Amino acid sequence: MYKVFIVDDEELVVKSLKASVNWAACGFEVAGYALSGEEALAVIPQVRPHVVFSDIRMPGMSGLELIKHLGDAGISAKFMIVSGLAEFALAQKAMKQGVFGYCLKPFDEEEISAYLNKIKQELSRHEQLSEGDILDLIESGTAEAHHSLKEELLKAGIPHGLTLKLMLTVRKERMQLKAPCLPLKIGYRKFIYVLPESEANALASTMELQLSRGIGFSSPFTDVSALSQTIQQAEVHAYHYFTLYSRLMGKGDTKTSASLEGNAKVIPAEEGNVALARLDAMLPLFLSGQRDIRHALLLFNDSVSQFSRPGKEASDLFLYSYEQLVERFDDVHAMIVDLKRLYKEEKCDQAYSIHAGRNPTFKALLNHMNEHYCQNISIQSMSTMFNVNANYISQMFRKELDKTFTEYLTGLRIERAAALLRATVVPINEVADQVGYPDYFYFSKLFKKTTGVSPTSYRSAHTQSPHLSGL
Repeated sequence: MYKVFIVDDEELVVKSLKASVNWAACGFEVAGYALSGEEALAVIPQVRPHVVFSDIRMPGMSGLELIKHLGDAGISAKFMIVSGLAEFALAQKAMKQGVFGYCLKPFDEEEISAYLNKIKQELSRHEQLSEGDILDLIESGTAEAHHSLKEELLKAGIPHGLTLKLMLTVRKERMQLKAPCLPLKIGYRKFIYVLPESEANALASTMELQLSRGIGFSSPFTDVSALSQTIQQAEVHAYHYFTLYSRLMGKGDTKTSASLEGNAKVIPAEEGNVALARLDAMLPLFLSGQRDIRHALLLFNDSVSQFSRPGKEASDLFLYSYEQLVERFDDVHAMIVDLKRLYKEEKCDQAYSIHAGRNPTFKALLNHMNEHYCQNISIQSMSTMFNVNANYISQMFRKELDKTFTEYLTGLRIERAAALLRATVVPINEVADQVGYPDYFYFSKLFKKTTGVSPTSYRSAHTQSPHLSGL
């Protein structure tokens, strides 16, 4: 509910005003009152009310003086003047100074309720949700969430009914656009911008001339229920540079001749040079734009699974996001070269003996993970840092901890995320950043998979409502 504060030097007038209106029915609550302008000036900055009802004439500081002092202090409440018939001319003067309205004594409930409804409409139009709340709305997908998203677009200057496009940028700072748009941070240096189609097309043309990379556009859409899908689409287009496909993606239709299902098992477990030849055959498909980063991620993980020896924890070598893929490899050509190296290495059938007891190298590796889990850690980076084969690390985790490398790292991160959600008010997209997940939606899904509830639900269940703190 919105908060109301009453200022009058007569306590009976305060009680009368409180009793004259069904505040709750109008969406308001009386959060406090003061019996002088000086007292109100001291208390109101702490209460932060949305509406202040103030008597126009009071001993000492008058109502108009109070309003000026509060304005100078940065209080952006709506001000209502309370006056008698004798002060009617003064009340009219106050209206010219930015006061929202005035009500005469004795109080008229219908008159005050009408003002409250107008104030509520104005407050709701300008009261923008936090980025985390808007991301939750996108993820929830309910009819109520879609209605709220439309309202957020309206607040951002985008009228209902327009055809929209979504722009997504990766590895870039937040862009300051002149066009009306709804910008949201969804990960580390990763943003989305919802814009009218005409503005997005003009922006895309400019960026194409600048040979931009890390920027992608979705197809046009009109229904906010399509936001989740358009985010995924624009993200694929933003990573066009990884697959060496130079055209600024998303301006037209994506040329992808094969479905993802058709690429789920592109590398059979074959002997000799056949598997390597299959990898080489994939590169022209990426270069021509017939495959994109989705296929690259599937190709990598499927190849790792196919090439791994029986009994090996292949999942520790998997990559789980586009960010991990582009962090590890400069482009798809480098990825294919590395997969060919992995194939040859696995075929050597090297044996890695595990000695009884936890060895010093594994202890040092474990200590490093415990201290730096929020950083960009992978089994490959640990292999390089400690000069130990990735297969050996995988086996050690299974033997010593009875879990995979990935399970252990995920456990550290989710445990820390849960602590932050319980103890702080840090936005959820920033919590994801702090524990090592650069993508809000990936973090949210993983958190729910691990704990059984979404980050938002977890925080709600483990923190006290801030509205109760002042009671």
